[in-house]
Amino acid sequence: MAYAYQPQQAWNSYPMRSTAPISLHIVAIFQYLMGLLVLGTAALMALALARIAPEWHVSAGSDVFTTRPAAITTATYAVIGMVAAVGLIAIVLGRKVQSGRKWARIVLTGLNGLSVAGGVWQGYTAGAPYGATLLSIAFPLLFVILLNTRAARNWCHYRTY
Repeated sequence: MAYAYQPQQAWNSYPMRSTAPISLHIVAIFQYLMGLLVLGTAALMALALARIAPEWHVSAGSDVFTTRPAAITTATYAVIGMVAAVGLIAIVLGRKVQSGRKWARIVLTGLNGLSVAGGVWQGYTAGAPYGATLLSIAFPLLFVILLNTRAARNWCHYRTY
């Protein structure tokens, strides 16, 4: 039996999308760029440590040691590792929010909200110039807005608009 009409979609079904909305693409691109910048910083720190290390030595017959203690070396490697981990986490969060993971959108919204609150608090307590305060608040506030658009919420919940 043929129908004279096409069946209607249910009221709660959404058309499937193949890509994230532009608001999430913008946030993800900035996450990628910041993650790469932080990874580059970690690499430069490791390169500087490798460059400086052979030049330090113990002076014989002197009370002054020009070598660095082992604890400082270990702490420096730990700091470099943590900086690199933060860069990798930023890249992973960007990818996850772009692919529609709701938890990543919530985490990024929370982190950017904390960044906005920190910028406002710094401007209030330190009496920072208005330009510096506005600059420290502008991007995180933009990202909070972009992460909470209807398209972004729907993409992360249903992968639709």
